[in-house]
Amino acid sequence: MASILRVDTLTDASSNNSVPMSTVNAGTAKVWCSATIATNTHTIQDSFNVTSLTDGGAGITSVVINNDMDNDDYAVSACIGISGARCFANLNANSDVTTGSYKMNSTNHAGGFEDYDVFGSSIHGDLA
Repeated sequence: MASILRVDTLTDASSNNSVPMSTVNAGTAKVWCSATIATNTHTIQDSFNVTSLTDGGAGITSVVINNDMDNDDYAVSACIGISGARCFANLNANSDVTTGSYKMNSTNHAGGFEDYDVFGSSIHGDLA
């Protein structure tokens, strides 16, 4: 049988530092992923609540969420990189963000779509 611990506030052993459970829940990333992205190869290094990555072509990566978000109003943070290059990541403006997935674009300094070695992404919001 599973156990349930019900508390309103967490505190340290000396009761000097405490935090409400609502803050802990709201401030925790519900999805995160660290991956290596290369042409035709998307390899998840480590992740939480991510089913898979899908290659949508140069510079386009879809992240498939395992347990859906409550709505499509969640916040996404992302980073991409390669040694010695300036690169940019943004939410794909040409596709809908859904409760079960989102697309990220990666572009080079000239604005062209390009895959990069390092990909990181996280979501903050409410799970369904």
